[in-house]
Amino acid sequence: MDKPRKVTMQEIADRVGVSKYAVSKALSGKPGISSATRGKIFEVASQLGYLEQKLGKRSLNGKQLDEDQDKLVGILIPNIRSQNRDSGYWGKVLDGVFKNLEASGTSSVLITDDLPRNFHKVMRPDGLLGIIGIGLINSSMLVDLRNIGVPFVLVDHEDDLVSSDSVFMNNYDIVRKQVKYLIGKGHTHIQFVGDWRFARSFSDRWNGFKSALEENEISYIPDRALLSVQPTMHPENLSLIKRSFEQMKHNNLPTAFVFANDKIASLCMRAMEELGIRVPLDTSVMGFDNDMDILEQFPELSTVNAESEELGIKAVDMLFRRLANSYMPYEKLLLQSDLIIRSSIDTPRAATISSNS
Repeated sequence: MDKPRKVTMQEIADRVGVSKYAVSKALSGKPGISSATRGKIFEVASQLGYLEQKLGKRSLNGKQLDEDQDKLVGILIPNIRSQNRDSGYWGKVLDGVFKNLEASGTSSVLITDDLPRNFHKVMRPDGLLGIIGIGLINSSMLVDLRNIGVPFVLVDHEDDLVSSDSVFMNNYDIVRKQVKYLIGKGHTHIQFVGDWRFARSFSDRWNGFKSALEENEISYIPDRALLSVQPTMHPENLSLIKRSFEQMKHNNLPTAFVFANDKIASLCMRAMEELGIRVPLDTSVMGFDNDMDILEQFPELSTVNAESEELGIKAVDMLFRRLANSYMPYEKLLLQSDLIIRSSIDTPRAATISSNS
């Protein structure tokens, strides 16, 4: 296969109508460029293949991989939003990454800071085979990795400005399956709970939720307060949850809820307990993740068996594939999973009363 022609910063500058210096600042993540201009520069750079060209400078065929056995794979997991080794979800992702790297005889280093200036204090790019990014990663860090030519794969995250290989759960289709199951049980008054802006996975789950209701011609008026709930113990978030459920208890409580993840499910179920809302007698609930820490508190929670460890395993496979085939199109891998139905789901109370009358 012929290699693509070399794209220069000057060519990008000419297309955008800015100076070569402005292009250099934008692509290196430096300040002084407006967000609109930076976005246009990245758009043109991507269209022309400049970013992929930068990655190609570090392309590794099988022979080169053998020569680089002393290099490391960096595992970048910023310690924010519970993204850490102790998390019931992210910890399993890390287990999968470590397991696959160990099986291949590849050394690794854990990196918990995604600020470029700190990254360069402790890591040398020429000592890295590549990076596996887990969870939310600072855009400036991804820009920097692309510019210095370090290949990377993202787990449960995408960036609008920097294309890359990525691996997710098939959040959209799995939540559609959840909703269809609830509909099959007789539920038509269902609400989604979770801030869809919080993570790409949350957004996909919310869109899947709406799609399944629309397909079944079930009207849905979203509760804006519920669409602001985040998986955090912040007092304002907890207050929002309790206030929302208190209002719904006295004004048309939905017969079922689909929570963006198990953490949000646990916060809401705790509020329900305090308010005397009974699960599943008064309402049914479904989470997402099959988080063992949450299930210790609420063993009745129906959920989705998120294949967390498999996400990590697949990310390593994708990185090695990228190293051996630097010019192939970027891939987005979606993993399927199954519902786990427990005692938090029943037929709607009104339907039960009607059938017994």
